Amino acid sequence: MNWRNSIAILVLGLCSTTFAQSNLLNAKTPDQIGKKTEAELSADNDKPLPYGYVHDRDILMGKRIWEVIDLDERVNFPLYFPVEGDVMTSPDRRPLYNVLVKGIKDGTITEVYDSSYFTTKKTLKDIEASLFKVDTTDVGREQMNEDIEAYRKGTKKISEEYIRKTEIEAYNVDAYKIVGYWYFDKRQGELKYRLLG
Repeated sequence: MNWRNSIAILVLGLCSTTFAQSNLLNAKTPDQIGKKTEAELSADNDKPLPYGYVHDRDILMGKRIWEVIDLDERVNFPLYFPVEGDVMTSPDRRPLYNVLVKGIKDGTITEVYDSSYFTTKKTLKDIEASLFKVDTTDVGREQMNEDIEAYRKGTKKISEEYIRKTEIEAYNVDAYKIVGYWYFDKRQGELKYRLLG
């Protein structure tokens, strides 16, 4: 009876190793073992699943929630690092800020709105204006304080040499604010979350 158990264990062990390799039975040459076939590649669905349709009457209760993703927390480091050096130009690993800005400039991200109500879309020109930080130097502030009323009326302007304009980089971003909606779907009987923006 002991030899029967050992044969069963051996057969189970061999079966588990054969299932671990893809294209084992259909490979024509040994170098094709482990590579996916055309049928497997076409059957792969690596895209995100679309949200299902939820009717308003299916929502028993819901609440809109703002959350902060703090980039100083260790769990959120993949969204922040690497922020400098040649690693940032690699296509594999970039900060979330760079991915978002590149997607907006390329036109792959088109849904950019001016508020959390998602009513008015922002144009690329509006977005580019908000990607820069404009600051006045101390000398410029002193120049403005000499005749503050003229600057308020707009008759006088600060000299361009005293205005510092810098582009916002990934290391300037401390956190992301996201808005989502928690709702109870009474048809499915589940509490669900949907990210809005």
